[in-house]
Amino acid sequence: MRTLLRVMRQHALRTFQAYLGGRRGRPPLIEIIVDTTSVAKEGVFAELDGWIHTLNGVRGLHVVMLYVCCGDLRLPWGLKIWRGKATPSPSDLALRLVRQLPPEVRSRARQVHLLADAGFCSAAFMSGVRASGLAFTVGVRADRPTMDGQPLKDITGQQRRVELKGLPGVPLWLYWVWLPAKQGERQEQRFLVSSRSRTPRTAKQTGRRRWKIEALFKTLKSCFAFGKFGQKTKQGVLRYLCLSLACFLLCHFEHLDQTGSGQAGSAWPDWGALARQVRQKFVGWVQLFELERAQQQILAVWDEKQRCAA
Repeated sequence: MRTLLRVMRQHALRTFQAYLGGRRGRPPLIEIIVDTTSVAKEGVFAELDGWIHTLNGVRGLHVVMLYVCCGDLRLPWGLKIWRGKATPSPSDLALRLVRQLPPEVRSRARQVHLLADAGFCSAAFMSGVRASGLAFTVGVRADRPTMDGQPLKDITGQQRRVELKGLPGVPLWLYWVWLPAKQGERQEQRFLVSSRSRTPRTAKQTGRRRWKIEALFKTLKSCFAFGKFGQKTKQGVLRYLCLSLACFLLCHFEHLDQTGSGQAGSAWPDWGALARQVRQKFVGWVQLFELERAQQQILAVWDEKQRCAA
């Protein structure tokens, strides 16, 4: 499994460097997105002791993932399992993933922007990201107080410089977005803070890019069986999750090769068709070998039958 992870990361890093090296003009924004996804599980898992917990009303396995996006490039870079209360929180695990980014990514601090939702708005997380030299946009609760004790929901102007309680001396700029109202409900206001001063429109556009990781989770679970593991050991679960990510990366790289060679592509590819192409390209020889061996076995039976008849 370690060899698989090493190979995946090395290839992903080479692809990342080649992608940036082949572009002209202004360097693209590199988005580092962190979030938690839950894999619901029912029943007793004795050998997964410490891994099955309830978080946000969902009982199961909770995975913190770091996602690197740059233009059309999508790289699930790392994951960690949340192990329940009295252990490192999802924010702590996400900060570890950020600190484990390779120098080739972190050295481009001017191009890198970290995105996270309100589940990662702890003072330790934001101060840790700032200490790493990365800019960030993070969602925050409406009742989060400033150093003066004023809740964010009482501030009436956007792009206002604030200092949150627990983060003295850390300048942040406040923005908010209005989510579309559901039927029979009122619009919901979501607040976010950024370590860089931007126009409200730019801040909103940057904050919306966080939803890319939600699309990743949906794709992994619906197309690559990320949440359908049946293994009952921790090592088996990790192997399964890593294989799911490897399949996604292979299909994603195949999609980039097709669009780069002039073939028609789309923002949301047909993952099933890509998976079939990858299987035929990389393991098609296995099927051919099996067909050849089956053919030899059938011919041997026919020859034996003809000898008996003669």
